[in-house]
Amino acid sequence: MSDELLRPFRDKLRGRSHASPGSEPPPAPPGDEAPPDSIHIREVRVGPFPEASPLHSGFVPGLPRVRMTIDLGADLRGTPIPLSREGREALLGLCPRLVDHDCGGDGLLHLLEGRAPAVPQTAAAAGDAETRDGLAVAHLIEHVAIEILVGVLGLRRCSGVTCAHKERLDRFDIFLESPEPLAGRAAAILAAAVVRDLCLRRAVRMTLHRRCRDLLALLAASRTASLVAEDAAGSLACGSDEALQVLEELVRLGYLAAVPSLLLFSSATGVLFRRAELTATSRDL
Repeated sequence: MSDELLRPFRDKLRGRSHASPGSEPPPAPPGDEAPPDSIHIREVRVGPFPEASPLHSGFVPGLPRVRMTIDLGADLRGTPIPLSREGREALLGLCPRLVDHDCGGDGLLHLLEGRAPAVPQTAAAAGDAETRDGLAVAHLIEHVAIEILVGVLGLRRCSGVTCAHKERLDRFDIFLESPEPLAGRAAAILAAAVVRDLCLRRAVRMTLHRRCRDLLALLAASRTASLVAEDAAGSLACGSDEALQVLEELVRLGYLAAVPSLLLFSSATGVLFRRAELTATSRDL
């Protein structure tokens, strides 16, 4: 693991690389970048990841961690974060406590208000690299994932950290501690989808994201082993079609698995949804 990857977010704000003024990381190899309007989740894995322990004093020893490696498309990078005023309001409507998060300073509040964090002149002299860097957006995804997971599991606290890959402006590792790894994995992927849609002015999808979070919380609290669309519709107070869409999204989040059944008499869909297994996950958003 490189020294660059092991530097926490607040240190990178003082200058993303140790290169001389005016230099910047080279572009990614041709064909290795995510499409401009997408997030490529290269991998989501659960493990101890001891290399992340020195990066945050709040990490609890022995608690499982989720590591999500993402590539951000060009439209989803830049400082300040490409959020409109309506997008920030929608985000705070879903995650109202984001402004209270402790991330080593007021960087997160500045980003949510659309202002770039202050950096020394030596860092600003590195050309326009920071306007194409995805670090601020990746950091926001981390904090949205924390907020979602705290709400889903009813936690009193949760720690995470965002790390950049050396000589890449688009690739990041997000570490998130979670006492329930399956919920942690789902929260990380859902957070990436929320931030992507708000940055791309797709606020109409926030209803779906909110329902996903709400159903995750209900399932985590009830420990229900399986359910059908009609069960979810009753819990979410929505129609069966909308509930089926939420369940399909939870499959995409890696929390549920869809099991077709010809003999399923409790649902017109013929699909039973069960908790998924903990395996490595990769996908495009």
